[in-house]
Amino acid sequence: MNDLPPAHAAYINAPHVQEETEELMRLRRAGRIGERDWLLRHAALTDRQTLGADPADGKVQTAVRTSVDKLIAFDTASGTTAGPLATDNPAWSTDPCGYVRQEYAIWATGNVRP
Repeated sequence: MNDLPPAHAAYINAPHVQEETEELMRLRRAGRIGERDWLLRHAALTDRQTLGADPADGKVQTAVRTSVDKLIAFDTASGTTAGPLATDNPAWSTDPCGYVRQEYAIWATGNVRP
């Protein structure tokens, strides 16, 4: 897991949270975003919104986990994992946000493999 980007590195060039929220809603309403891009960007946004939150806050952790689980389920079903660690890697059970950070960092560079 040492080669996975930490949050600050994965999201270094990400737009401001408010801008990303508005952009995702705009793209979703217009039907101009694919399912994987939506799931990935939404999971990353949820992760970013909760950075620094109290880990004991069940609502926060549930929201992040739900978003990440949807991305992992989609990638598992469609084989769209871009990163070096696959969706079934045991690391994700203890660090589910690591998966979205891995995938977002790759997506943000434009080096996405279908």
